[in-house]
Amino acid sequence: MGGLADLRSAAERSAREGAVRATVFGLDVQTRAPVQLLRGARAAATGRALELIVDEHETRVKHWPDSAELVCDQREVDGSVSFRIEHDARAGYLIEGPAYGASVLELDGRRVRCMPEGRADQSWQRLLIAQVLPFAAILQGLEALHASAVVTKSGAIALSGPSRAGKTTLALELCRRGARFLADDVLALECSGGQLLGHPGSPVAGLAHAEAQRLESARTPLAAEPLAVNAREQLVAMRAARGPAPLAALFFLERRGDAAAAPRFEVVTEPRTLLAATFNTVLTEPARLRALLELCAVISTRRVERVVIGPRTGVEQLAAAIEHRIGRPA
Repeated sequence: MGGLADLRSAAERSAREGAVRATVFGLDVQTRAPVQLLRGARAAATGRALELIVDEHETRVKHWPDSAELVCDQREVDGSVSFRIEHDARAGYLIEGPAYGASVLELDGRRVRCMPEGRADQSWQRLLIAQVLPFAAILQGLEALHASAVVTKSGAIALSGPSRAGKTTLALELCRRGARFLADDVLALECSGGQLLGHPGSPVAGLAHAEAQRLESARTPLAAEPLAVNAREQLVAMRAARGPAPLAALFFLERRGDAAAAPRFEVVTEPRTLLAATFNTVLTEPARLRALLELCAVISTRRVERVVIGPRTGVEQLAAAIEHRIGRPA
């Protein structure tokens, strides 16, 4: 009881001091900045604190060590840099991209300093929810899947697959049919009390323009007006789940040009498929790798299936097939 009282006291003190708390990815993010892409988060506090500092006037060049090691270099199709991650044994992790500004995340995942460097709010905040906060969650002991997720009566349903597989579109359709939105693109997971819990992410979905056009042509309206639109996607506000949910199933979406219109389900038995769906391959210490293997072992006890989708498979048809599938015993 004392722990809950302490959390309430801290929340009340933060409110008086002008701070804002949003619990996302299993982290209690405390900040004085108006971070739009965290608004609407409704989950209860978890006790894993992260301080978010936004410095509009700072740049990473002023304080980041030149000796830092490059550990991730994500590129666009044309070869240009999307984002990079550097590591320093004392300073932590630098996560930056030409379109996103820079963020420095401390080694324990408890503090991050964001430096927008003149980028629009939706740009630097996009990197924050897509990379920085999930990275912090892993540093604080959680794990993550590269997956979108919703909550149904069966529990959390995770949807993984390559870019343009339709993960977000399917999640939105399942929400339209009564599911609750849990996460888009990154699902934070925690083993707790014998359960594998999926935590709510940011209450925002990133919908590629092609996906948005497909929804419009199918006369399936978006959940809300876009928060922001850029060259790649529309960011749509979602009504977030109020708390974590036990993982019930993981579906891998695989589009094949020669597949039939009716979705086909195949049980996934290859461990590599599960490992490939985990988020963040930067942290490769033995303890983290053991945690990944243990996570995959637990996930494998749930329903884990590949969904083979043809070019004529509509999102309504796919959502109905998923609903029917999870209604069956695993």
